[in-house]
Amino acid sequence: MTVVYLNAFSHAVTSIHHGRDQPSVRGNVLRYRVGVLVALLLGTLCVSKPAPASAADDVCRSGSLSEASVSASVELNDRHRTQTKVLSRLTVHVPTEWPYATGLLLGKDSEEYRRAMRCLLRSEEGQAQWWGEWRSSHPVITSEKGGVRVQVDTYGWAERQGVLYVGPWDIDIGTDHWKVSLNPPALAQARWTSVTVKPGTSSILSATPRPSANDDDSGLVWRRKPGQEMPQLSVRLDPPWQRSWAAQQERLRFYLTDGTASLTWQWSTAALLLLGVRRMRRSGPLSPGEVLPVRAATWWAGICIVLSLLHIGDNVFYTVMRRHVDEGTWADRQAHHGLLINLALGWILFAFGRPRRLTIWLAAVVLTLPGVVVALSPRSFGLTANAFLAASSPDKAVLALFTATGCVFAFLLLGSVAAAWRLARTVGLVSRHPVSNPAGPAGARELSLRWTAPLLMLAVVVIGMCAASTSERNWQRASWLSAHADARYGIDHLQALRQDLAWFAVNSQDWWIGFAWWTLSGLVVLAVLRARAHRTAPAPQDPGPVDEFWMLLLFPLMVGLGLGVFVGNGTMAGLWFFLNLGSLALVIALCRGKGVLDQPLQRSGVNLRAALAPSRRRDLLDRARRFREVHAKLRRLDQGQSDDEAHNRRSLEHELRSLHRWRTSTGVADRLPSDVSVVDAALALGPDDSWWANGRRAARIAALVGLPGIAVGVVYWESTWAAAGFLLGALWRQLPGRRGPVRILPLAGAFALPIGVDAFGNWLTYEEQTNLALYAVSMLLVLTITSIVFDLRVFRSERRYWQSRLGLLLSVYQMRYFSLQIAYLLAQLVTLFTLWQFFTDGGGPPDRGSGNSGGGSGP
Repeated sequence: MTVVYLNAFSHAVTSIHHGRDQPSVRGNVLRYRVGVLVALLLGTLCVSKPAPASAADDVCRSGSLSEASVSASVELNDRHRTQTKVLSRLTVHVPTEWPYATGLLLGKDSEEYRRAMRCLLRSEEGQAQWWGEWRSSHPVITSEKGGVRVQVDTYGWAERQGVLYVGPWDIDIGTDHWKVSLNPPALAQARWTSVTVKPGTSSILSATPRPSANDDDSGLVWRRKPGQEMPQLSVRLDPPWQRSWAAQQERLRFYLTDGTASLTWQWSTAALLLLGVRRMRRSGPLSPGEVLPVRAATWWAGICIVLSLLHIGDNVFYTVMRRHVDEGTWADRQAHHGLLINLALGWILFAFGRPRRLTIWLAAVVLTLPGVVVALSPRSFGLTANAFLAASSPDKAVLALFTATGCVFAFLLLGSVAAAWRLARTVGLVSRHPVSNPAGPAGARELSLRWTAPLLMLAVVVIGMCAASTSERNWQRASWLSAHADARYGIDHLQALRQDLAWFAVNSQDWWIGFAWWTLSGLVVLAVLRARAHRTAPAPQDPGPVDEFWMLLLFPLMVGLGLGVFVGNGTMAGLWFFLNLGSLALVIALCRGKGVLDQPLQRSGVNLRAALAPSRRRDLLDRARRFREVHAKLRRLDQGQSDDEAHNRRSLEHELRSLHRWRTSTGVADRLPSDVSVVDAALALGPDDSWWANGRRAARIAALVGLPGIAVGVVYWESTWAAAGFLLGALWRQLPGRRGPVRILPLAGAFALPIGVDAFGNWLTYEEQTNLALYAVSMLLVLTITSIVFDLRVFRSERRYWQSRLGLLLSVYQMRYFSLQIAYLLAQLVTLFTLWQFFTDGGGPPDRGSGNSGGGSGP
């Protein structure tokens, strides 16, 4: 009976310590308590006699570790972090008498090494997966006199409620309080030299047993007394509310408030799209070219609402159901319904794209059928209605789910491509077919399976391989000490991969739809802006109030960062949509009337913008070139300082005055503003005659300039910089400043203002600033280089007269300006590389989702 008692007790303890999923801990604790009660009852009925060796003694020979010297420490590092980082260090001097000591000196892939490390760290079982534990380096094994020294450094993140296992430590993360316990079974009889607990900024409510000292970092220290075994250590903590709230991601309240950010971004976009369409209709009848973009914007506003409900609503629904309905009924049904939800999302995007080729529609039907059949009739393939992919499911069930998931995800990509293709044609990003009629939109290239099918297959294969590689690496990390020779290892390994396959079937849309929504929303706005720019011929030189409204909407969608995630929760992130929009609106309002083109002529007071018609651009550029040549002669005369050249100087000054003469649009003689030169006027116009052409050219330049900078983040930063360049070019004539690097400062300020507010919020909540400064400096650098190239493009007709573009740039910037720009650029580059080196030095905390461009964290 005593053996039964010990086995039941050991099984209960093991079930707690080695559960993979955090939500199962509560069930393990319940089983543990039942096991303890049964054990106590059996113990009272048993004959009182010495108990035999425990199960740990039989497996790990813990009796031979009584002479081992052990020290352990744990630190809750929560300063300037969102989630608390738990760092553990275990140092053991293993005596040579221990039978497994020599196994520590073998390779890390040997079974002897794994068995020895399992016993030292936590478990005596052959199979153990520690999913919440991470290692920045391998354990350090060194030979010493009389044994082997082992040092193991591990860490984990307090991200959700439950028990977190890190090294020999158990961290019980509760709603209000946390508890830190020490629990290495095989080392219970060893000689513990010291145990240290550093609580960070958490308050210590109780500590058992009483600590021996308090070190310099406010940590509690327990030191071994003669004849004392390992202390049954337990420390109860009261964490700061910021760290406590950030660790409650599994709570329904946390999830619901966090999901409001995505809804705010998508619903606000829908509302502003409809508002913009209403303003266009009220401003006058739509031109033929505006009908289709306006119709697309109206439809996309409704689609934003539907996408948000399908994208976020299903997760909210299942989260609520798990807390009110039996877990076995709803917990795993997401894989069953996830296929249908992904198909619905794909068909919404596909219908919006409206491809015209029949083969595309046939491909959509073929990709849809496997997902529908598997989702509606899972038992036909060995899948169950509840668990969907149970541990006992046959191989054909895995193959069926794998096929259905791949086809559904491919169709989701196809729907996104069809929608993007339609908008790209409207924006003018898709070239026309050479033999088609260039006069109408029907001449644009149609979406074809010739290139779409191979690219979709390649994308699905690459994404699938990345997901499989991530799953495999995660398994190897969690099961690094499991006995690979045991048959159970292969079973658990296969089951883990199956679970990840079911997870991908459910959650693949969560990250893809957010990216697709962000991209397609930006294309919708660009399509309307292009239609507005081409509603009349010639295209308007400056954007009107309606055009500026659509530019304001483009800024939070494609340029501004989706920030506002504090203490791991995105409740406030929805405000950053309006903060980004408002920052650009503020810049436009403050810059209105302060640009070079807003200056009046000296005599008539007519606005300079009205006096610089596109037809007079060539005359202005010729005057600007002569202006630079005369100034170059004057600088050479100043270097000579000869009185004989006074006459030449007067003639050159007279020529400069004549270059300043100008005529109004009505032909009346006038003069340019006294503080505006012809070079300033030429640079203020930009290289093209309309705001759309300037915006398109600046977008291309910014995208090209930003190519080396995609290493800072991910690929979608290219779209962010291109959109920022477009807004710079579109607003070029309205921004103040005589040179490009000065003219970009208001737009860079609009980008940096929400970042500053987010940084202030991080300071209030004692969180990390991540790489916000890096984002701001990168945008400033890209816009600065773009503006310099933009200025250079104004005088592109003179390129053939100069040996290099640098020589032309020296002439445009009159040297003294150029030297300042070089110093300005060098300072930006030094700052950028310094920040890059700082933020890439060592491992950082988990990604909060902040810093995504274009509202990436919103949807």
